[in-house]
Amino acid sequence: MATLAERLNSWFADAATPDAVGRLREPSTSEVAQAISQDPSHDVTISRSYLTALRNGSQTNPTVSVLSAIVKYFQSRDMSLPVSVSALVDEEPPARPAQSQDGWATALADRQVQSIAMRAGQLTPELREQLLSIMDVLDAKKSPPSGDTGKPAGDKA
Repeated sequence: MATLAERLNSWFADAATPDAVGRLREPSTSEVAQAISQDPSHDVTISRSYLTALRNGSQTNPTVSVLSAIVKYFQSRDMSLPVSVSALVDEEPPARPAQSQDGWATALADRQVQSIAMRAGQLTPELREQLLSIMDVLDAKKSPPSGDTGKPAGDKA
């Protein structure tokens, strides 16, 4: 049974878009709170700290108007998950598309990946963003430069 926080965080992840170098980035909590507050189609304003509290589960009972405003924001994004108030508050977690489940299942079968994911889930959105930046640096270091075979200079293959 997924919580409101888990469903909301899955929407943030689903709304990720490629940045300038092609890495997927979730919209920030501040960006979403600001967009909701500036939307002239409703009178809901939401602070970054309140949206953070919804995302980390310390706030669990938002008003229907807050839920509707959050839904409206995510409906304006290219989402693969169902986006509605009922999808946000229902007992069943939103299902991911079948084509992405295979890749996730394979990756999550590894205990180290599970450990990293579980620990990252305990972090604030801001710290998760920093962790992603660190992982991007590590990814860049593991790719050998063009023309480099990764073998010592004296080796012949």
